[in-house]
Amino acid sequence: MVIKEDLLIIFGAEIIQLKKSELLFEENNSPEYYFQIKTGRIKLTNFQTENREFIQSIHKDGESVGEIFLFSKYKYPVNAVLMEDCTIFKLESPKLLKLLKSNFEIQMKFLDYIAERTYYSYIFLNSLTSEDATHQLLTLLNHLKNSQNKSERYSYKIPYTRKELAFLTGLRTETVIRTFKKMESENLIKIIKGRVYY
Repeated sequence: MVIKEDLLIIFGAEIIQLKKSELLFEENNSPEYYFQIKTGRIKLTNFQTENREFIQSIHKDGESVGEIFLFSKYKYPVNAVLMEDCTIFKLESPKLLKLLKSNFEIQMKFLDYIAERTYYSYIFLNSLTSEDATHQLLTLLNHLKNSQNKSERYSYKIPYTRKELAFLTGLRTETVIRTFKKMESENLIKIIKGRVYY
């Protein structure tokens, strides 16, 4: 959890409920609110031609969405789309700043969270320059597994579909399926009842 829920409430956050496929915010709109997910999953995505999209990131319970854009003069470069019904804390930007100013420890935790996500973004963007699908998928799987503090082989069940993984890596769904079969034959992953374990 980025910021404790009771603190968000104390500083004036409202709780909103949105349905699957709704937009939390839209590309080219101005950021005005801090959003933190209480329950559900949200993807930051860009829609491309031919019904394709590129998923920049996926956020779940306890994580914030699009907070970095509150600290710039730019409009949202992505859409925030609900992947399932969500309950979300919504706090006006000036109230977030007041909250952060109230406690140095909260500021540092917030900065640490942003720094970790930024670090992953650089690592992942670098992997996208590779034409090797295995390398791209392993970079993503390593990040996902590390974020859950899992280290044992095959201890992490990938929570995304092949289609979602394709959108996260910019690969085609067929390429993800084919690459996973190759990775399974090399004992890099296990596939049990259609689910991928890494």
